[in-house]
Amino acid sequence: MEIDTYNDFQRDLQELNSFQHFMNFKRIAQIAARPIPSYSVRKFKGGGRRFNPLQDLEENEFRHSYRYSKENMRRLIEMVRDDLEVETHSELRKNQVPVDKQIMLAVRYWGMTEHPDVTARLHGVSLRTLMKISKRVAEALAAKTSRYIRMPCLLAEKEKVTQAFYRLAHMPQVIGAVAHSRVKCKRLQHQDGDCKEDDSMHIQIVSDASLKIRDIDCRLVTLQDPVTAADLFSQTRIKERFEQTEFRGRILLGDSTLHCTSFLYTPVSCAISGPEQSFNHSLRLTYEPVRQCFKLWKERFGILSCELRGSVATARHIIVGSALLHNMAIEWNDPTFAEFQNSLLGLDKSVIEDLQKSTDIRGRTEFIKNHFFVPVN
Repeated sequence: MEIDTYNDFQRDLQELNSFQHFMNFKRIAQIAARPIPSYSVRKFKGGGRRFNPLQDLEENEFRHSYRYSKENMRRLIEMVRDDLEVETHSELRKNQVPVDKQIMLAVRYWGMTEHPDVTARLHGVSLRTLMKISKRVAEALAAKTSRYIRMPCLLAEKEKVTQAFYRLAHMPQVIGAVAHSRVKCKRLQHQDGDCKEDDSMHIQIVSDASLKIRDIDCRLVTLQDPVTAADLFSQTRIKERFEQTEFRGRILLGDSTLHCTSFLYTPVSCAISGPEQSFNHSLRLTYEPVRQCFKLWKERFGILSCELRGSVATARHIIVGSALLHNMAIEWNDPTFAEFQNSLLGLDKSVIEDLQKSTDIRGRTEFIKNHFFVPVN
């Protein structure tokens, strides 16, 4: 009897939640169905007040659509406001979208909570204007890369990062983990107006144990010139910094798509001995944060799972801009970050595939001997 009552209660809750979602969708659909107005300094024609997400949406609905709490969105707006130029010409200024609306519009578009055309109409602009605003906001955010995306510099900061990795699976000296992904890119050709569909942006990130992106590299790759992740890593600035012993005594972790070097350790192929198996197990657990970082980043900003349109520079700015927003959410303890993180709970238990053999295993062998070999009495 009690079980039946509990089941009935659960069904009633589900029906209530479904009804609330329906009412929210209906209200947003009514707003999106309005004709596209031109922004004026005060009001729309006819006296209607323009849509203001900070005022018109509830906190939970705002977090879902704009990937930030209202408090942190205001903080973001104030941080970027001065970097967004506003046209001073009277005719252009008359239809200028307010800076705060531009920032929220771009962030919502990158989140891909609905079709871009719906996002544009909801904010009273055309799809073309949405793309222009997205480009401008991405450029403004990308200009702050050195402040929010950087490797640890001070000794205390380096120790803090390595200790956070060590607590995961007792892997010492790790200062970051390297992972790769690709985003489709469609570029407009100036000659005939056609779009090339065989391009993609190769993204490489270095993450710490707190899922913060510490380094990012974006490069255009084509099907006509296929390259591997190892080839692209060899061209990156982070590789040069480690070769120049900027992070002396610290190491990076990578998967089997990369080559093992003196500063980049990858899984041991065909691990037989106990220490090698222990090393692989510890590496897999310590490497997990960068996998989760990529998943969470793409979950928060769905545009990374879609096809980026525009120039290579615009695509790169959007990728870097969304990475900055990801790091800001961590630094500001934004509640939406924890909400998305909870939705992705659970470690990836897939077995690491051995795609290629290592090229420099001497340092790794000595590392295993020193840290994973258990002496027999």
